[in-house]
Amino acid sequence: MFNILVIEDDLTLFQEIKERLSQWSYEVHGIRDFALVLQEFTELKPDLVIIDIQLPKFDGFHWCRLIRSHSNVPIIFLSSRDHPTDMVMSMQLGADDFIQKPFHFEVLVAKIQATLRRVYNYNTESIHLKTWNGATVDYEKTRYPMSRALLS
Repeated sequence: MFNILVIEDDLTLFQEIKERLSQWSYEVHGIRDFALVLQEFTELKPDLVIIDIQLPKFDGFHWCRLIRSHSNVPIIFLSSRDHPTDMVMSMQLGADDFIQKPFHFEVLVAKIQATLRRVYNYNTESIHLKTWNGATVDYEKTRYPMSRALLS
C-alpha cells in the first residue's frame, strides 16, 4: 500500500480525495498545520505528494521547493490556477505532473498510478514475485504475508 500526502486546505475536497483514493487501497494523509508542512512530510515519508498552489501560510511552490531539497518523492500539483506560467513553474520546481481543478477522479487516479509505476517501477507481477540467487518467491502464495518494506 502506498502512502499519499495531500497538501490541500479545502477540507471538503481533501475528504473526497481521501475517500476516493482509499477505495484504491491508498493510505491518504493530510496536513494538520500548514506552517509545518515540511516537518509533517518528513515524519510521514510519503510515497507521493499531491499539493495545491494556493495554501495558507506559504504557497505550494514554496513547499514543493522545500520538499525537493530533501526528497525525490513524486509530486503532483492539483490546482484551480490555470495560467500556463503556474504549470511551467510547477514543473521547473520539480513537480511530476499538474492537474487543473475541477478534475475527474478517474484522471487523478490514472495519473497517480502512472507516476507510482514509473517512479517505483512496479507492476502487479513484480509486487508479488521476487527473485534472489536464482530462487523466485511468490509472496502472494506464501503462508506468512510480508510487508511492502520487506519486499523492497
